[in-house]
Amino acid sequence: MKSNDSWLSTLNPTIKLVTHLLVMCVLMAVTDPRITLAIWIVALVIGLTLGGWRIPYLLKRLLPYTIFFVMIFWMMAAFGKGEHTLWQWGWFHITEESLNNGLMIALRMLGFVTYGLLFTSTTDLTAMIMSLVHQCRLSPKWAYGLLAGFRFIPLFQTELAQMKSAHKIRGYKQKNSWKSFIRYALPLFTQGIRKSERIAIAMEARGFTGTRQRTYYLTPQLTGKDGWYCGLLLVVVLCIAVVLKT
Repeated sequence: MKSNDSWLSTLNPTIKLVTHLLVMCVLMAVTDPRITLAIWIVALVIGLTLGGWRIPYLLKRLLPYTIFFVMIFWMMAAFGKGEHTLWQWGWFHITEESLNNGLMIALRMLGFVTYGLLFTSTTDLTAMIMSLVHQCRLSPKWAYGLLAGFRFIPLFQTELAQMKSAHKIRGYKQKNSWKSFIRYALPLFTQGIRKSERIAIAMEARGFTGTRQRTYYLTPQLTGKDGWYCGLLLVVVLCIAVVLKT
């Protein structure tokens, strides 16, 4: 999660997360492919206008999911059940009902992915954790533990690449994937425990006790534009659901 310089990046992360989750709940409730497509288009418009997206970035991120979109659509449409047959050949039986269900589920999946990408691409991880502390009353122990855990991920990736290079130089070749997994996982796990102990000692030495009565370098606040974004997006999505339903 890395924030960009768009307008959406200035919003409160908690409000933005709750808003997108509510939109996803609407997506789960609707059963009309037209409504699902329209709500997905709303996410694309927001990303291109307010989220700082560019067409190449959007194609790069959504292209892998397009393959799953086609696969899910085909499996639901070709092997579904229904009364109004549109095309049948061998074991393939496409009906009007299965075609609508496949299109709806595939578009719903794209909607989830797009709204999730709209949040992660415009939200800083540290700001998100701090927003959970101040707006959702998350314990500082859990908050700083999550931050430390997320910071370990790129370190583990770097150490794993170094270990693989060292084994390759020494001529190590392991065809069994399970043995190779154990060979890499054990030293990574050991180093992770050592690093976590050093971080815990360093935090305790600097006076970290996990209480809320402490100062914060970053304190996210709720502003008027957070409410406007949440309200307008939900109103637009609900209006689309009501208008297209009728």
